Amino acid sequence: MTDIIFQDLIDFLDEKFPKELAEDWDKVGLHFGMRQRPIKKVMAALDARPATIEEAIQSEVDTLIVHHPPLFSAIKQFDLEEPIHEMYAQIIKHDLNIYAMHTNVDRAEGGMNDWLANQLGLESVHPTGVEEGVPTSIARIGQLPKPLNHDQLINYLKKQLKLDHLTLIQKNEKSVYQKIMIVGGAGSSLIDEVREVEPDCYITGDLTFHDAQEFYEYDLTVIDAGHYIEHIFNEEIATLVNDWATTNNYPIEVIASKASTDPFKIV
Repeated sequence: MTDIIFQDLIDFLDEKFPKELAEDWDKVGLHFGMRQRPIKKVMAALDARPATIEEAIQSEVDTLIVHHPPLFSAIKQFDLEEPIHEMYAQIIKHDLNIYAMHTNVDRAEGGMNDWLANQLGLESVHPTGVEEGVPTSIARIGQLPKPLNHDQLINYLKKQLKLDHLTLIQKNEKSVYQKIMIVGGAGSSLIDEVREVEPDCYITGDLTFHDAQEFYEYDLTVIDAGHYIEHIFNEEIATLVNDWATTNNYPIEVIASKASTDPFKIV
């Protein structure tokens, strides 16, 4: 067996999900750790949050691959009475490597929004924009296997996304729904794209009140399924890295985080 270092994993991830695909404002890449450090156990997680870090420590993980970057804004005071600052201290204390892949995974072929499109069983899936073979949009669009009426659509989406509720924005109900556009994260900024593509239903993971009002006035059917639908990242990345390690006979264990980082509870 060949030993593996953190940089080997980074090289593989960067090849699959090039950092160049990330938005300019994004903070993808190395957040904690050392590139030359040997790695033995990797965990894929949607977020680096206190529950996730505790899970990693208890599971004797040395490396985390996360979707949402843990360091997004500058830390002006390292006050350990702040829960997130205490989490950072635990990361450093336990020598955890953390690598973030965010909008590069959202945009890349075979990434977040392709995973979600597959989860919905969409057919003829493609990016809503492509330039020189590279997706220019994070959104994906495809067709449901068959047209559905309103109630059938809602029930189908709940089943496929494993949710017991959805938030619907709709001014006028359509007779059938089949053309679906999806973005796993916050999708408010894509309103012009949605208007141009004209899907029967646009599914996103996050809308503000005022953005929802704008979609409503344009008579666009939108479903806010919650940002947490992106936790599909955990299993998909764990499988991807495990296959890579197995193919190369690398002596590492790969797991998917089981800790929930969804702050919302419907009561």
